[in-house]
Amino acid sequence: MGGQNRIVVDYGDYEGLVLLGTFDKNGKEYDVEMWSQWGFDVVRRYDGIKDYTFLKKMIADTHEGFVVKFSNGERIKIKGEEYLRLHKIMTNLSTTAVWEVLSNGGDMENLLKDVPDEFFQKIKEYERTLKYGFYQVSEYCGKAHDRFRYGKYNDVDPEPTKKQFAEHVMKNCHPPYRPVMFSMWDGKPYDHIIWRIIKPAFKKL
Repeated sequence: MGGQNRIVVDYGDYEGLVLLGTFDKNGKEYDVEMWSQWGFDVVRRYDGIKDYTFLKKMIADTHEGFVVKFSNGERIKIKGEEYLRLHKIMTNLSTTAVWEVLSNGGDMENLLKDVPDEFFQKIKEYERTLKYGFYQVSEYCGKAHDRFRYGKYNDVDPEPTKKQFAEHVMKNCHPPYRPVMFSMWDGKPYDHIIWRIIKPAFKKL
């Protein structure tokens, strides 16, 4: 299947299914070409090719590869370079791969540009999940910092000392959030700390 629902290789404008083979219930194989008379798209045959290196070079970027059928009925697959390249991209897609792009300030489009369409939405959803997790931690720490330092209505006077703030944080704040709070007090960057807090366990997407 190709077009807007490509699996790994983009087949251009072609959309459809190609029949590779048919068997009866006893395992007997029928000549696949017989099905073309009923309107099925059947696999194109290349008979007599014995040089598999030459066969691999014949695979265009818009094709997945060839299935080689031996005289005893056994088959092997020969994949094209473009298919293998895209397949490698897919095997490397994971929760931590998305996290690494976001945490390093990278461009998600570079990760997504070659991703098959049926995985695109899943990755975008996970991107939103991580960004929302970042927002939740940042929002929680920011409100907790401001409430203690300035008061709910900016009515804390005098402003607490850093020692008092540290004692409050150590007593009341979730341990992973403490470095964020201290960075907020000191006016230092803290995004990298939050990304470290929400780093996910490795999982394939």
